[in-house]
This record gives sequence, C-alpha cells and structure tokens, in this order.
Amino acid sequence: MFDFLSKLFDKLDEGLSAREKTIFISILLIISIIGIVLAVRYYNYIQKNPEFCSSCHLMEEAYSAWKQSGHRFIVCQDCHRLGIIEQNRLLVKFVFTTDRKTPEPHGNVTPWQTCTHCHWDEATKQGAISVNKSIGHARHVTVEKLSCMDCHTRSVHAFRPDKQACLRCHHDWKIHGIGMEEASCMTCHPFSPKTPGGFIPDRERCLSCHRNSPRTAFPAKVPMARLNCYECHKPHTRIKPAEDDCLRCHTREVLAAKPVHHSEKRCISCHIPHRWIAQ
Repeated sequence: MFDFLSKLFDKLDEGLSAREKTIFISILLIISIIGIVLAVRYYNYIQKNPEFCSSCHLMEEAYSAWKQSGHRFIVCQDCHRLGIIEQNRLLVKFVFTTDRKTPEPHGNVTPWQTCTHCHWDEATKQGAISVNKSIGHARHVTVEKLSCMDCHTRSVHAFRPDKQACLRCHHDWKIHGIGMEEASCMTCHPFSPKTPGGFIPDRERCLSCHRNSPRTAFPAKVPMARLNCYECHKPHTRIKPAEDDCLRCHTREVLAAKPVHHSEKRCISCHIPHRWIAQ
C-alpha cells in the first residue's frame, strides 16, 4: 500500500495526461458518490430505523414493548433523540466500558420532553384527547406546570395514567368507601369533562356503578331524586351520611314533629334509605 501511494504521488508530481486525469477524476467522483450514498443510508438507519435500536441486545425488552404499544407506528428516534455529542459519548461508553446499567438521557428524560410534539393538537387522530383540548390537561399542564411524567406511568413504553399519581399532590383525597378500594380517582372524576364542573361526579356517574345494587338502588321518582349523591355521601371523608347531613335540609320537618322526632333514634331507623318513606 505504501509503495502504491508513493508511485501515485510520484506520478502526480510528474504530471498526468488528459486521459489519466479523466480516469483519476472519475475514480474520485465514484468514491465520493459511494461515500455519500453509504453515509445517507447509515444516517437513515441510525436515525430513522427502529431496527438500529434492536441491534443492541440490551434493547430487546424495550423493543418488544414498543411493538405492542400504541406508539408502534412511530419510530424510536422520533421520541428518543440524541445530539451529536450524546451519540458519540454513548458510542465511546459502549465500546470502551463495561457499564451497561447507567441510565441514558435519551431513554429516561428526552422522550417525556417530546410528548407534546404529537399530543398537543393532533392526538385525537390517535384515539386520545389532545392536551390543548383537554380541561384536565389545561389545569395540570398549563396552570400547575406539571410534566407528562408526573401523572403517566413510567414503565417501558406504557404511558397510561398512573392511578396513584393524583395522590402525590391531592394527599387528603383518598377514597374511604367500602368496596371502592380498587377504584382510581378517574373512575369518578373524568379528566377531560365537557364542562369545568364535570370534574365533580354527578348522580348519573355514581349510578353507573351503583344502580344495580340492592343497597344503593335509587328510584327515579322519589322526593330526593333531584339530588346528587355527594350531597349526602362524602367518599373522601365518610361514605355513610350522619344525622347532621339530614338536618341540613330537614330541620323544619324535625322541629315541626317534636313528639315523633325527639328521640335517640337515627333517621334511618324509621326511614328507608334512598326512598325515605317511613317504614
């Protein structure tokens, strides 16, 4: 190889004929074109092809989870973005060290910074509610300045709302109702209601679960059918109404019927819950 290069440079010093110059320039052009084609293919492979990520055995779990997720039509590199410096640092670390457990920023941090690139206005095309059109997101993202990862699960490629996320901020709003231990906050509180007041569950939302229970059946035509359940039941403090809850509305009736109501008995001793007729 050294002798070949020496002869080539000697030949260049002596001067090339027109034919030799044409051949030499043609070879340089061919080498340049091949180099550009290979560079473009390599760039597309590492920047736009998910197969590049799966070429590392450490990515097998993440790649499998991605293939089964709702983001399977989006290539890895759209969310996991690395700058030139980060790419070379990751390459050097992989080649020259044995440390494979240190979290990389493109895996743990960067994807959460790119969510709104798709989910701000266009998420409805993916079957989700876009951030910019959601009352819940307007409150939490725009007003409270929370990031996506504060409320969504952080398991590999699974970004469903985290059932425990609400309690990280709303510490005093745990559910105390018996039988509701497995219910999440969004079971009762819709995150994206049509109106701001829709965050508070109305009677129909409660009855969507409780209508068929004999203990919680609420006939449509009774004097209290117009009330919402939360006016008597307090799921975050005490689920069963106390005497004071009844007296908030029925003080006059109690005072007007002194012989009947002046006793130590509770209201439900005589009145059937949810019908309130005296038995």
